[in-house]
Amino acid sequence: MDLHKLGLSKSLMENAKVTANFIFTFAIQHKIRVDNPVLAVVIPKKILTVEEIENMTVEEQYFERYELDAFLRMTLSNGLPLDKEWFYLLAFTGMRVGEMCALKWTDIFHDSNELRITKTVDIPDHNMRKFKIMPPKTKASIRTIDIDEDILNMLKRHKIMQNKIRLSTRKDVEDFYDGNFVFCRQNGYPYSSRFIYDRIIRLIKKTSITKIEGPHILRHTPITMLTETGVDLKTIMDRVGHEDSKTTMDIYTHMTEKMKEDATAKIKNRYGDILNLTNPKGNVIEM
Repeated sequence: MDLHKLGLSKSLMENAKVTANFIFTFAIQHKIRVDNPVLAVVIPKKILTVEEIENMTVEEQYFERYELDAFLRMTLSNGLPLDKEWFYLLAFTGMRVGEMCALKWTDIFHDSNELRITKTVDIPDHNMRKFKIMPPKTKASIRTIDIDEDILNMLKRHKIMQNKIRLSTRKDVEDFYDGNFVFCRQNGYPYSSRFIYDRIIRLIKKTSITKIEGPHILRHTPITMLTETGVDLKTIMDRVGHEDSKTTMDIYTHMTEKMKEDATAKIKNRYGDILNLTNPKGNVIEM
């Protein structure tokens, strides 16, 4: 049975697996069962059909400016705790979600407005206590990028609030983990990428955005921002931590072609009165 055809998301299936695992583990502990069939369950990845791949346009892989505006405004008005900090940081840095989850306060340099990316986090079986700090995806993923002062100030405010919450709740947490993570649960453990993906999907569904709710849509959006402002391809790839990415190339090429088309219209708009001097009578010449 193809569960994807029933409209079930991967996150829903993973949550069902976790719940079932708790039930069967409880049953084994109380000698109701001797085995746990859930251990052999593998959540299938959704495989796109040829038609879906061919119909997926470059535009579906990033937010247009008006879509980013709608998404972030929804984050501010209907976001849950940390949504604002997560999604503004992702949208304006191009970080991978796992890289953001692994960020520590020692990775943020306030004096130079920079952020260092050297690691990612993996949380097997959704068990936060089993988390692992891993090397980043590729050598190019190890990077230091500059961040906007508004984003930096947002993180400063977050740290102040984090410290207040920690002081008031730490004594009530038995196994508090002091990992110095920028984003962590009340017990100090890091969040999983899957948890944050679900938050992205939740907010997109509250907007009129109809694009596929892919987890990388916020990561790809800064590529368009940088391209539109005239940043060269190598600098863009260095910033997002790519050595050789077809997606980055496709978005960059698409945006530069779009900018070329817009260029003629912009020249016409600004210098149309001068151009019209070549045809004072406004005649349309047919060939």
